[in-house]
Amino acid sequence: MLKRIIQVITFFLLIFIHIGFLTVFLVEKFNEIWVLLGVIIASAIITYAYYHISPDKEDFFLADLQDVFYIGIGAVITYFLSVDMELGPVIAAAACGTVASFIPDLFSASKNMEKIPTRVYCGAFIGMTAPQVAYGYGFILFASLLAGVLFIGTKNYLNGFGGKLGTIAFGGVAVTSFLIYLFF
Repeated sequence: MLKRIIQVITFFLLIFIHIGFLTVFLVEKFNEIWVLLGVIIASAIITYAYYHISPDKEDFFLADLQDVFYIGIGAVITYFLSVDMELGPVIAAAACGTVASFIPDLFSASKNMEKIPTRVYCGAFIGMTAPQVAYGYGFILFASLLAGVLFIGTKNYLNGFGGKLGTIAFGGVAVTSFLIYLFF
């Protein structure tokens, strides 16, 4: 029962992040109330459709904590390459994702190893955060932790739909920025 509650909360948090981003972006650009109404109606229909898609059944295990670790590794490596090595966010994320894609081939082809590149690439999106937004590695690690929680909570939803990893990373960075804004 607790697993189901966590899944529902993280699913709707992910949808809220989508709605918030689209609303701010479109209302700022067009400044019309009809745009806001359209986003709300479209988001409600999409949420209803996503929620009623039969999710892949996969239980939560202690191994899910590895997902948070791999997301953090991808974020820190990408941020390091982007900021400290001055490669830029796109090249850094591409390099991190490319290297991570070879991990299952270099080591054993176990089911757990095949999942690593996806987690690392989700973290690479977090590592692409501009230094003006991310206040260093502490910010990146906290955003990775939040994104990891979102990733674990939504792993049975939106599989096969584009944008899931980027949305999860955006959610981790946005919530971290919001918390810093509130408390500091």
